[in-house]
Amino acid sequence: MKVLVVEDNPEKLSEIKDVLNGIGFDIKIKDCNSIISFSAEINKETFDLVVVDLVLPIFGETVLDKPQDVTSRMVEIIRDYDSKNYKTPVIAITQFSDSAESNFSNLNRHDINVITYEQGSEDWKKSFIRKIVSCIPKVTYDFIIVCALEKEAESYIEAGYTKPKTSIKFGLNCQDIMIDGHSGIIIVPPRMGLVNTSIVSARAIDLFEPKIICMSGICAGIEGKANIYDIVIPSQCDQHDAGKWSSEGFVPESYSIPLIHDTEVAINRIVKEKSFIDEISCDVLLQGSEMIDDSSSLDVKIYTATTSSGSSVIADETMLDHVTAQHRKKTAFEMESYALYEAARRSPLKPNYFSAKSVVDNGNTSKGDEYHRVAALISAKAVYGLIKELI
Repeated sequence: MKVLVVEDNPEKLSEIKDVLNGIGFDIKIKDCNSIISFSAEINKETFDLVVVDLVLPIFGETVLDKPQDVTSRMVEIIRDYDSKNYKTPVIAITQFSDSAESNFSNLNRHDINVITYEQGSEDWKKSFIRKIVSCIPKVTYDFIIVCALEKEAESYIEAGYTKPKTSIKFGLNCQDIMIDGHSGIIIVPPRMGLVNTSIVSARAIDLFEPKIICMSGICAGIEGKANIYDIVIPSQCDQHDAGKWSSEGFVPESYSIPLIHDTEVAINRIVKEKSFIDEISCDVLLQGSEMIDDSSSLDVKIYTATTSSGSSVIADETMLDHVTAQHRKKTAFEMESYALYEAARRSPLKPNYFSAKSVVDNGNTSKGDEYHRVAALISAKAVYGLIKELI
């Protein structure tokens, strides 16, 4: 969002900038301090919002250039039919109420809102914030990637898909990414787990209206069904810790969410292509403890399978047995995919959705971080490739 602020009072300018920067949105601010510089800026580029004072110097170059009421001239400049900002919302923030009152009809006729500024007061800021929020342009993305951990999001930087630059959009921690001309963002929730992922996913879908929302990252595989570095895409996903605790123990109540049929068919076709597999393993170098059986080569396997999600990390044999007993074909489990699937399925916008996470352990007591980097990296590369094909 681009905002032009026209203000000659340094203290007032600083307060206005503080309010703009505190909105929680990526706002680029340009400022000037006279009616002449305002005219130059307003005819140079298009802004999303213009914030003006009604009393300004003409040139702003000397102390002899006293501020004066420039309302009529300002309206004439910005509401000229040939102006780049003819339709741009304008807010006049002035401490000179006489100027605002005497020019009310002219300002109102040209759709310019007036806010009375008072130093030390917070009242004007509330009105200003409401107007700013209403002027924020609608931003949509073709796809959204949700990563539960920062290190999972950083894999896209390591792979060379994006640059290490994050921004806050509507309170969400975002990183821009492009795939074959399609714009997207990577979002990292405040915490891992079902609750934060469901909230962030649902909010992101409503805000950005993506065609695809998906996840990459790491997961646990069930021994004998999934090996380290396997990339598992949930063909159906449930919540393994949903149910009822009774005197007889925990009774699970499973509600499975499947992939959209056409999506599953397309993914099963894509992941069988040798060129797709080769692209995932290309340039991935294993170091020391990252190797499996001391082998420096990476054998990538990617497939769809039944998985589940839960709110807690599992590192216990008893709990592992409980999870695996719920579905005989369950292959992997983690903490977020079910929430993303459910948010997408329930959304009236009906985006496409999938998750692709790489196995780093078997959910038992033998947990470690040695496989996390490579698993997160190949998962990111798989998701990147799938989006490229599905979008």
